[in-house]
Amino acid sequence: MGSAPARSFPVRLDPELRAALDDRAKRDGRTASEIVRQALRQFLDAG
Repeated sequence: MGSAPARSFPVRLDPELRAALDDRAKRDGRTASEIVRQALRQFLDAG
């Protein structure tokens, strides 16, 4: 993973989930995209 340039992938989130994501990103000093990428990697590895 990570050998090619990143591509955008639009995802719809309900307002509550988006707010929780934004709150977590702010607390952790990270972007929402970083958190989503980490969560998706963990989900796919857990397969």
